Amino acid sequence: MASLKNRMETKLHDMYRRGRGMPKMQDPQHLYIHSQGTLKTYLQQVDLFAAWLRDHGVKSRAKEAEAVTYVQEYLDDLVTQGKSPYTVHTALAALCKAFDLRMEDYSKPLRDSAPRKGREEAASMTERHDGNMADARYQRLVDFARVVGLRRAEYARLRGRDLVCRDGRYYVHVLQGKGGREQWQLVDAEDAPAVKACFSDIASDELVFRREDMTNKLNLHLLRREQAQEMYLRYVERMEESPTYRQELIQALKQAFAEAGKDWRKSKDMCRLDTPYFTRKSIRRSMAANDRALRYDRVALMAVSVFHLAHWRADVTVANYMR
Repeated sequence: MASLKNRMETKLHDMYRRGRGMPKMQDPQHLYIHSQGTLKTYLQQVDLFAAWLRDHGVKSRAKEAEAVTYVQEYLDDLVTQGKSPYTVHTALAALCKAFDLRMEDYSKPLRDSAPRKGREEAASMTERHDGNMADARYQRLVDFARVVGLRRAEYARLRGRDLVCRDGRYYVHVLQGKGGREQWQLVDAEDAPAVKACFSDIASDELVFRREDMTNKLNLHLLRREQAQEMYLRYVERMEESPTYRQELIQALKQAFAEAGKDWRKSKDMCRLDTPYFTRKSIRRSMAANDRALRYDRVALMAVSVFHLAHWRADVTVANYMR
């Protein structure tokens, strides 16, 4: 059997062969590809998607049904990377052609909010329709996402054994996170009861969220961003309330770096914990336009980035989660 990438490319070439020279008005259902430029763009997009799947541990000869389950996570990841709404839309359009999907079944940023040039506003700030947010069928997932903040594919892989208590603190163990990396998502003490309730009565090998739980239009990246902002505020408040908490948090960060096999001395953020993080250039303009803070406590930022986002960098945390 040919690779998934080759099968997608063959499908697009076939659509172009059928639609070449045909006026678009004769194709009201958009079944074909009518220009060589569009074909070239779509081929580039499916190539990028195939590479992304490979980086996330999906086999090159995976079936289409498996690849489709990653489409929304891929779109969310593009948003996290700061790709414009137009880029995300183009990627989805190509995948819809390759897999016979419907654009309206996926959550994506609105194109009319994108700047004409550059990235003046973060894609994650774009308001998107969340038709399932108030649906009682997904309330358990929504409640969990509000206090844990994982990525869509990470929720789908969670099993009963993945809630772990170490030294009195609870962690959600993500065996295969972004880039196939293992991560330990810290559960804040205030949220531990809700997280434990979600895992209750789930067998060790049983999925925490079933396929039907994950078949939705929920903007899980939005919930991840809101949870990151909430944790930032909690860390700042705790440092203000306790004269020793700041140093305790710094030591916890250094320990996390060591446990992950990283040298905190090589992190420019860890070496500058005594200085605030100031937004600059387009990020600063976007923050100011949206009435967001322009200065952040670097220790609190790194705590959010390391313990809750697995990004390990303050700039990524600000650019994609604080605005």
